[in-house]
Amino acid sequence: MEEMKNRAKSISAEGVPSLSIAVDTYFPRARLIDCLHALERESPTAAISLRMITMQGGEALVLAGSCSLAVTVSDVPEIKKGAIERHWLCEVGMVTVCAPTHPLANIEQPISLEQFGQHVQLVVTDNQPGAEKTQMGVAGERQWLVNDLGAKRDLLISGLSWGHMPVNLVAEDLAAGRLVELRRRAWHLRPLVFVLSRMRGSELSPFEERAVQLLADRAVSDSSQYP
Repeated sequence: MEEMKNRAKSISAEGVPSLSIAVDTYFPRARLIDCLHALERESPTAAISLRMITMQGGEALVLAGSCSLAVTVSDVPEIKKGAIERHWLCEVGMVTVCAPTHPLANIEQPISLEQFGQHVQLVVTDNQPGAEKTQMGVAGERQWLVNDLGAKRDLLISGLSWGHMPVNLVAEDLAAGRLVELRRRAWHLRPLVFVLSRMRGSELSPFEERAVQLLADRAVSDSSQYP
């Protein structure tokens, strides 16, 4: 019955040039901006509501009816089983980094998991009340938690800790020497897989379909060589 209601609601809204979307902060920002520019050029009168979130925040907004779509990391646990359907969107490569002044930067050979665990790791955490904590690529128990990816980058550059970052976000920092890449020994770091989340049974409007197409096209080109 809920699925039928969602389909009816989607049909009634079809043709309205509007988009309400929550996007995980790890999603490539340049690709998101490219998508928004294209949407604005194609539909200048469209209304867009964009929410930047972490972890389970996007699907929480979809469940609450605040957003029709969410870009979510696939490893994030579902809040309500069966209520949300996920569709593969893209992958984003990750890199392990620290400031050149950090002790790990002086190790020339690949670094073991045990060596990483001896130093504080900066980890992005969910800021949603009661959210299930998801930890990806965490080494040891010495962790500092932060709920903003930009703040994580600034703290890494300051030399306070080490951490994993989306390669697209720190490419300029690596080139400029503000950060250095750390080679991991016998420790594989998977790329982040992003999915598009929406209420099960809901249908996308043509404008929403176009937004999804733009996000996928631009994100895929950015997935070569992302917690």
